[in-house]
Formats: sequence, C-alpha cells, structure tokens
Amino acid sequence: MSGPIPKTWMPKADMTRIHVHWTAGAHKANSTDKRAYHILVEGDGKFKRGDKSIAANAKGSGMRQASHTKNANTGAIGISMCCMRQAKESPFHPGPSQMTETQWNAAIEAIAQFARQYDIKVTPVTILTHAEVEPNLNIKQRNKWDITRLAFDDNVVGHRDVGDLMRRQVAKILDGIDGTDAPEDVPEEMRLPKYRVSGVHPSTLNFRDGPNGNKKGSLPERSVVERIAVVGDWWQVRTRAGFVGWVFSRFLTPV
Repeated sequence: MSGPIPKTWMPKADMTRIHVHWTAGAHKANSTDKRAYHILVEGDGKFKRGDKSIAANAKGSGMRQASHTKNANTGAIGISMCCMRQAKESPFHPGPSQMTETQWNAAIEAIAQFARQYDIKVTPVTILTHAEVEPNLNIKQRNKWDITRLAFDDNVVGHRDVGDLMRRQVAKILDGIDGTDAPEDVPEEMRLPKYRVSGVHPSTLNFRDGPNGNKKGSLPERSVVERIAVVGDWWQVRTRAGFVGWVFSRFLTPV
C-alpha cells in the first residue's frame, strides 16, 4: 500500500498501537510538537517528522521515547494534528486554529499506512485517540479531550463517536469496505493462515457475501486476509480490520 508517509520515516519496529492526538497549538508544527510526537499533520494536510524515530518507542529499544501519552508510550506510534490552540471543551469552542477536514483526512491516510506497515489491527484498543486511552486501556490520563470534537462536523461528539468514525475510515482504506459492521476485535485463537491479494492491480478483488455472491466491497493489491473456509475456488476470508466475506482464490498467495 502506498501512502503519504515516506518509507524512511517507518523503520522496522515492533509497534502495537497508534495513538492520535491534537497538539493544542497552531496549524504549524513547532519544536515542542516535534519532541512529543512521531508524526505531525499541519493545517494544510502536510506532514512533518518528529525528532524521535518510531523505533525509539519499541519495547526495549534503549532510546529516548517520544512521550506523547502518559504511561502508554511503549509500542505506540504518536501522530498528532497541529490545531486547537485556545480551544475549550465546554461549551465547545475550537479556537483560532481549529482542526481542518483536510488535516483529518490526511491523518486517516497516515494511520492506515502505519496500520498496514506495522500489522496493527483496527480495534478500539490498538488504534485510538488520546481521549480513548483512559476508558479503553484503563491507563489514567490528565483530563485529555483530544479528540472528542471535530470542528468541521458538529454531528460527531464524544470520544467514542470520534474514535469509531476514525476506525471506520481507516478500515475502509485498508479493506475497501464500509466499516459499520466490523467486530471490535478478533481473539488470538481465531487467527488463521494468512494470504495476500496478488495479481489484481490496477483493479481490485471483489469481496462478496457468498461464493460468487453479491459484491459488498473490494480488496486492493497486497491486502492481507485470513482464510476461514473453502468452497471450490471460492474462499471465505477475514480482513485485517475484521470483515468476513468471500473471494476468488486465484488471486490469493500465501504470506
């Protein structure tokens, strides 16, 4: 999967989560922002690299970590949108540097790229906003409310709604499928042999509701799936984001 983040910014490392923040600053990344986060998304959607490598936050790296989340930095990539200076939670006011939709969409693309690069599943405990860290991981934070509001969409309110929207949009990029019916997680004992979509580019592989059934989505080249069942040339598979459907097996190769 191609994406907006340069490959040189994504070193090999054992990363298990992605934490999404806002800086509570202006639309441009400053030196403080670069010390705290691995990736910054500025107001125009452009990316800046933080001072510390993602690999520094891997367990046992011995390097100084990017301290983006209190007591939850190990194994976690920190990506932050540069925005929300002087914002107020209640009554909500976004301040003079409110989050832009362009910024949000750029962050979603980057999150999806990181999820694929580091094989991070799309669940509420692996890809989450800073505001979800305390309720989802049970790790106490200091009244962080990033991200409980989207300045460009008044209909999305609260950490759960923002987080669920973020994960649906990430899953759609990864799997080409609407994420409304995605399960929250897949138990370890249910994980099965993996296959990669191969030979469909520049098109995509149809994802169906049964063997040669109705199309309900599509999988891009190099998508990784787990095989669940076989009916002739049709395989039932589960995607990285947890969706289950049927595909034609000719276009799957073992990982």
